[in-house]
Amino acid sequence: MTALKNKFGWLDIFIYVVFIIFSLVTLVPFILAIMVSISDESSIVLNGYKFIPDLFSLAAYKIVFQDNIVANAYKITIIVTIVGTMISLTLSSLLGYMMSVQKVKYRNIIALLIFIPIVFSAGLVPWYIVVTNYLHLKNTIWALILPIAINPFNIFLLRNYYKSISPALSESAEIDGAGPWFIFYKIITPLSMPILATIGLFSSLSYWNDFTMSLWLIDDRKLFSVQFLLYRINSMIAYMSQHSNVASTQLPSETIVFAMFLITIGPIILVYPYVQKYFVKGIMVGSIKG
Repeated sequence: MTALKNKFGWLDIFIYVVFIIFSLVTLVPFILAIMVSISDESSIVLNGYKFIPDLFSLAAYKIVFQDNIVANAYKITIIVTIVGTMISLTLSSLLGYMMSVQKVKYRNIIALLIFIPIVFSAGLVPWYIVVTNYLHLKNTIWALILPIAINPFNIFLLRNYYKSISPALSESAEIDGAGPWFIFYKIITPLSMPILATIGLFSSLSYWNDFTMSLWLIDDRKLFSVQFLLYRINSMIAYMSQHSNVASTQLPSETIVFAMFLITIGPIILVYPYVQKYFVKGIMVGSIKG
């Protein structure tokens, strides 16, 4: 016990203080956002933002939740995030595993084609022409899913993680008569849960926070994502007046923006604690090995 106490010195105290200060710095804006969202609009206009509201009001949340467009945008975002993450994990893991197996033909050429977009971009206009004129994804829910389903960086992490798994496991399974699909799903995938959880978190965050696909490819209000709706509210608060059941009343624009912000980040905050135990291990092994 004495030895452990001696190891806890001034450097450890300094590190703890730095991290506590950093945590407070990141937490303070979030607390302020909560306070503003439950404040009365008139008090904010007169007195500005405060950590302790002069007048409490839930008018912003009532307006947001009684608007069918907001509820539909939330539903679309949840569907896109779940389906998109599943597709992204499936494609990325298959490509990453293929490039980690030495005996796969032309794997280096395929890897080169996959990683070229990291350095070079074909440009927005050619991409838009392909997506709209050839793939016909405009104004479909797949326009929010397929264009960002594959991320070369995620494939790179998965490939490096798969290369860290001993090939003796696959060779032993092959001797016992196992095929490549059985080896991948029954042996490799269970051993890869840390990196898969990490990539799943990356993909879900990418889908949940994306609004550019809606901005470029969606005109139908029924397919708006919640992030794009927040973008529209920030750029033109009158949008809520046109499609809300309370159009005749004065909308609390400031509080609505903060209420939408909290509603938007809420699910991610709830999910992250369940996957954070895999995050550090997955990202470290996936980036260092190989």
